Amino acid sequence: MNRKIIALVLLFCLVFTCGAEAAKKRRRTSSSAAAKTSQPDSVLPKRGDIAVIVEGDDEQHVKIAETKIIDSLTQHGYRVVDEKKMRAARKAAVRAQAYRLAMQGNYNAIFKLSEGHYSCAATVIARVQAGKAVQNQFGLFTGTASVSLIAVTSRGTKLGGKTASAKEVGISDYEALMKCIESSVENGMKQLY
Repeated sequence: MNRKIIALVLLFCLVFTCGAEAAKKRRRTSSSAAAKTSQPDSVLPKRGDIAVIVEGDDEQHVKIAETKIIDSLTQHGYRVVDEKKMRAARKAAVRAQAYRLAMQGNYNAIFKLSEGHYSCAATVIARVQAGKAVQNQFGLFTGTASVSLIAVTSRGTKLGGKTASAKEVGISDYEALMKCIESSVENGMKQLY
């Protein structure tokens, strides 16, 4: 009789612990699934091409920011509108002043711009501002820059925006400005993924 009770107790413990382990496993998978669904989706659409429009006071700063934005987008798996199409769209838009209106946040102009000249799911509009790099007491240069980013759908719906700034040190004034523009673009683009 004693052996039967011991066997039943052992069987009960075995069943109970297996059931507890299965319950723990179910809780872990449901909590990880809830954590995955609670994470926000990307601001930018996963399908379709992304157009990039960058404006600034210095053409060199604009090129640095544009290159960094395009690199960042492609590294995160987005397709960017072909450069030739963008150049053609810019030329046509400048003639029609749609580009200038788009840079001012006129969503109808953005819609017309993206609809007429290239097909894209969204447009990333950036405004870059960088001052002159200043030489410090160690002979190095310190530069500061800020980048304002706005993501807009081809229908003119604002998806999100971010302004980021950075301060960097470089051996030359160009290197300091390049580093701070790239750093501010990188910080701003993190908010769009």
